[in-house]
Amino acid sequence: MIKEKLLKLNIYFLWGLAVLDLIRGVLHTFFLNWSNATFAQMGANNDALMMLGAFGISNILTGSLFILILMKNKNQAPYVLALISVAYVLGSIGLKVSQIQGESSFYGRYMMIAYLGLSMILSFAYFAVSIHEKNKINKDA
Repeated sequence: MIKEKLLKLNIYFLWGLAVLDLIRGVLHTFFLNWSNATFAQMGANNDALMMLGAFGISNILTGSLFILILMKNKNQAPYVLALISVAYVLGSIGLKVSQIQGESSFYGRYMMIAYLGLSMILSFAYFAVSIHEKNKINKDA
């Protein structure tokens, strides 16, 4: 019962991320200068703006892939959220190993912390309950 509710919560959250990524993709590509001035605040460096635009392209891709996954097999939502968590943690480690630290205000980081945190919490909760239920079934058998 709890597992099914957590699965639905994971599915709804992934739908939200899909929409959010599509919006971010449009903002980071078609409204790049506005997004930079409002959120990223990286200055008008063409290389930095090109990277922000590249992130926009990947946001359109991930948003679209999330929708495709949800349309074809929505039960994979907790796995996708777990994969998002792993990717962001590995990326953060890579930045630290490369000794890269941001210098701009980058207000979008607060949204990304929530994005990552909720992805981790929801997928972890689903898998923890799944393991607990599986162990309970095995004990009762």
